[in-house]
Amino acid sequence: MRRRRIFFLTIHLLFLTGLFYAFGHFVTTPRSIMSVRRLWAYESWIILSFYALFLYLTIVEMEFSVVKRLVGKKMEGFRRILMVNLILLVFPWGLFLIFAPGDLLGMLHLNSIYWRMLGVGSLIGAVIYYFPYRFYKYRLSYYVFIFGVVDNLLAAITVTALHIMGKVPLVAWGVTPLLMYYSYFFFNQARIFRRLKKSEVIENVF
Repeated sequence: MRRRRIFFLTIHLLFLTGLFYAFGHFVTTPRSIMSVRRLWAYESWIILSFYALFLYLTIVEMEFSVVKRLVGKKMEGFRRILMVNLILLVFPWGLFLIFAPGDLLGMLHLNSIYWRMLGVGSLIGAVIYYFPYRFYKYRLSYYVFIFGVVDNLLAAITVTALHIMGKVPLVAWGVTPLLMYYSYFFFNQARIFRRLKKSEVIENVF
């Protein structure tokens, strides 16, 4: 429990640090450089939106206890949290990166072909993560959860490293705390899945 609190506190601090950094630059950027000032405003808004989303996910977690979420309530909390992930994978991490105008992506410093490829990968990821959403009780769901742990954690580490090297903008790094949260989420679900399998109650889920 203590490790979980430290982990969540770290995510809060990361979001707040990124938000204050972006908003601080927005406030201190002269109005004469309106294009730069507007970019900092966009980045502040995007980070704030992701932070609000993270707060919503934590509320959902608190609302549904393990027992209620997995048995009594047929995993409503699990499905709500995973649905948010599916929506994010489809848009903005999928369709936006693929079809957004080049000028807009250029303004956000996301106009590299690698970001387009990431958009395609996000759509593929949405298909993979939909399996446990729809067919939780099958063994393959467990391996999807393990994949989710590694996938989100590596993505968070990679984006952070690239941001430190100055190769990705703050707006891209702003999603890192959310990636860390979903890595934790899938890790937790893998443990719960194994527990349900051992207790042989998983057939009653969905």
